[in-house]
Amino acid sequence: MITIDRSELIDTFLHLATINGPSLAERVIADRVKELFTGYGFTVVEDGTAAKINGNTGNLICTPPGYDPARPSIALCAHLDTVQPTEKLKPVVTDERIATDGTTILGGDDRLGVAVLTYLAKHLKQAVQPVKNFICVFTVGEELGMYGANHVDLKPYNVSEAYILDCSKRPGIYIKDGAGCLIFTATFKGKSAHAGVAPEEGINAIALAAAAIAAVPFGRIDPETTSNIGKITGGGATNVVPDEVTLTGEVRSFTPEKINAQFTKITDAFHAAVARGGSVTISSEMDFHPYVHDPQSPIVQRMERSLRTAGLTPKGIRYTGGSDANSYNGNGVPAVNIGTGAQKPHSFDEFILIEDLIKSTEIAIALIQE
Repeated sequence: MITIDRSELIDTFLHLATINGPSLAERVIADRVKELFTGYGFTVVEDGTAAKINGNTGNLICTPPGYDPARPSIALCAHLDTVQPTEKLKPVVTDERIATDGTTILGGDDRLGVAVLTYLAKHLKQAVQPVKNFICVFTVGEELGMYGANHVDLKPYNVSEAYILDCSKRPGIYIKDGAGCLIFTATFKGKSAHAGVAPEEGINAIALAAAAIAAVPFGRIDPETTSNIGKITGGGATNVVPDEVTLTGEVRSFTPEKINAQFTKITDAFHAAVARGGSVTISSEMDFHPYVHDPQSPIVQRMERSLRTAGLTPKGIRYTGGSDANSYNGNGVPAVNIGTGAQKPHSFDEFILIEDLIKSTEIAIALIQE
């Protein structure tokens, strides 16, 4: 069986965390992961995602020795990019945790996941045989909106389930249900006029937008649904009736029906606001798709068995943030996001508990030996 050497696992994380790889510029960390996995006997393929997202690196798909493309497989996944550079990272390691000196992020999101899979790959020969047919997937551009996962093609690998090591919750918790997010843009057009001489000849686009926003609820709509206006631009000089205003917003919920219901309320209110003058053009797109797993589904059952094998009490939660799991589910591959304990992500206060790094590795081992 695979045994976990505490010092080696910490060193693996520290090595990977200090390699630079911000979103769309993951070349150096990707090359190192390629080198390591190839050295461990894996076959590594880099896909063509880089050109599609204007980055310098594609997703990495790593298949271990003995992988059988004819059989269903599971995918163990992490993302390579960090939200900020880490080349100046000065880690502070104590008996209990790994943190920074307060001048950079740690990059536990998601170098913790990368480290877990790297350690697993290195020691795969020690696993109880036969192991589950599996692949490792490393995506790019996750921090910008799951760019890599939106383009990765897992069909050639016969993937039946995907397990993403990228949730800041502590091990034992996993995201069973993930909200989806619809982004919308509305442009209100009025008519310009001199605001001090002939304001009655104009149609104030800012006033149209304000009336539209006031006519529909935003914030928490119900226990599962939120909606927000996040940006408004338009207008110019104070002596000109503004003729154009653009606003952007979002709707989040756990089913397409609830997302569409709230968005319909928004569009109806926006169109009503221009009924007596002016116009509005509204566009929308799904930023990421919602997913809800049945508690008896194979992926939930496997996830919970693996957590118990790692000595943890499983807890599936609902979460309104997006991750690569949303992309995989949206593309027809059942996926969940696993808590690894990369706490206070995206901040200079970020840290991980060493026991959580170890437990995350135990979970990954349990998944392939399940």
